[in-house]
Amino acid sequence: MQASVQSSSATAAGAACGVSADRYAAGLRVRAVLRDGTKVCIRAIRPGDKERLRIAFEGLSPESVYQRFFHQITELTPAELRHLTELDFRDHVGLAMTIGEQTAERLIAVCRFVRVETGGDRAEVGFAVADEYQHRGAATLLLQQLVAVARGCGVREFVAQVLHDNLDMLRVFQNSGLPLRQRIESGIRHVALTLAPEV
Repeated sequence: MQASVQSSSATAAGAACGVSADRYAAGLRVRAVLRDGTKVCIRAIRPGDKERLRIAFEGLSPESVYQRFFHQITELTPAELRHLTELDFRDHVGLAMTIGEQTAERLIAVCRFVRVETGGDRAEVGFAVADEYQHRGAATLLLQQLVAVARGCGVREFVAQVLHDNLDMLRVFQNSGLPLRQRIESGIRHVALTLAPEV
């Protein structure tokens, strides 16, 4: 069974980068299903997600933290939480995957892109998925939505640095259907995905 998007009230593909972060976050809400049948919501990260993000980060295994940040971090500082949740949705875009509703909503995965240069057409991407939700298609679904948002924002290429042994993330990129280039340097794979417009 493949992870799939069910429906949305306002899809990422239709979002315009020129609108305010508040309006954009309120509009982006996509319902999806993971490979195991778990129902999830993909939405824009909001400033009110600081506590959800802190809890989600504390639940990551040391291995997952290292694969995401390339060094060990034990907690996110208030400044880091602000940086990760107070986004402009032009040069820094973040999406959250959640389960549950309202006060019971739990953040289980995040992805984001940050433009390499302000207003430029290249952006660096990053993903983190809660350990118990890995290998269920979460990163694949998030990448699909992030690509749709990026295309609407004028981003033409995603770049990422991936540890050579992070085979799961590499497979997500390789199976994306997007033209991919990669090179290895000092044990790190430098990946570039071309975001060709949908025909």
